Amino acid sequence: MSFIKKKKVTIINHAYSGGGSERVLCNFANLFSQLGYAVDLIILSNDKKKVKIDSKVNVIIFGKSRSLYCLLDLFKYFVKNRHNSVISSQRHINLIVLVAKLITFNQSDFFLRESTCYNLLIDTEPLLKKYVIKYLTPILYKKSKKIICPAEDVRIDFLSSYPNFRDKIEKIYNPIDFNALNIEASKNVDANKIIPKKYAVAVSRLSPEKNIKFLIESFSKIETKDLKLLILGEGSERNNILKQINKLGIQNKVILMGHVKNPHAIVSKAVLSLSTSVVEGLPNAVLESIALETPILALRAISGVEELLNNNKCGYTIDTNDSSVFAAKIDQIVSSKIKINLLSEFKLQYSFENIGQQFERLF
Repeated sequence: MSFIKKKKVTIINHAYSGGGSERVLCNFANLFSQLGYAVDLIILSNDKKKVKIDSKVNVIIFGKSRSLYCLLDLFKYFVKNRHNSVISSQRHINLIVLVAKLITFNQSDFFLRESTCYNLLIDTEPLLKKYVIKYLTPILYKKSKKIICPAEDVRIDFLSSYPNFRDKIEKIYNPIDFNALNIEASKNVDANKIIPKKYAVAVSRLSPEKNIKFLIESFSKIETKDLKLLILGEGSERNNILKQINKLGIQNKVILMGHVKNPHAIVSKAVLSLSTSVVEGLPNAVLESIALETPILALRAISGVEELLNNNKCGYTIDTNDSSVFAAKIDQIVSSKIKINLLSEFKLQYSFENIGQQFERLF
């Protein structure tokens, strides 16, 4: 791909890792670097869990405990960098970035990524934060060039609250670096991790909207005796989930592995990848499982799951809140030993080149 003149691209990310949104923005940094852009990747937090970042990317770490505390650093950055293409993600971070833009009179083009169906999450926010976000979104989002939605449900959700932004919205999927993903998947799992022979996997933050308690309850009811469940991720619900595992007496079946350096090596060897989230955008864990040709079983939540699974060609969705029904579906899929073959249209749709071309038309 060749471009005549390229702006610097600034990616503003909360952390290197921690969730799908963070991983997506790190992929954006690698994508634009590979396409020949000068890229600044700003990490707002003091996260040390580095993922692989292209050596040409200029990483700037603000290292603050909260995104709001980064305002002064953003002011200083925007004073010096006035004509970049700026990409950020997650509603509260987008608003903080726009405040910095306004105060510094920055003339960059701002692309705001909506990472999830936020209307389903906003009532879980603290009261003050909820009302600040509701008040500021229609005011500040006017200053964006485009609003990026990674799935149709995210677009519909956003427009249900802000229909006047219809002309600003672009639907662009999350990019996958298939070569890098397969290289990571081919590596050995961390030496200090004990991996069972036969397992299902869930890659998820341990937070309420991920519905991990439903997954645990379901797994306690499966009949496949030799199947284990590995949960990769951390979060506020860890202690509650451990209590549930102990109460159900399934300590030998469910393993909380926390953050794993190379989750792809584990996902690629799983017999099944599970997602029980009730709120998502375009779920990155599901997307990467498909790319690694690991079968999927997901709840049919309001999210991009249906778009991803492409009418059950890459896995299965199920519409239930009954853990016994979900458990029976796990048993059925595992016993059938299904295999999925990655479709060529999937590779094209989510490739770095295709996603890069879509952004290039907007820059």
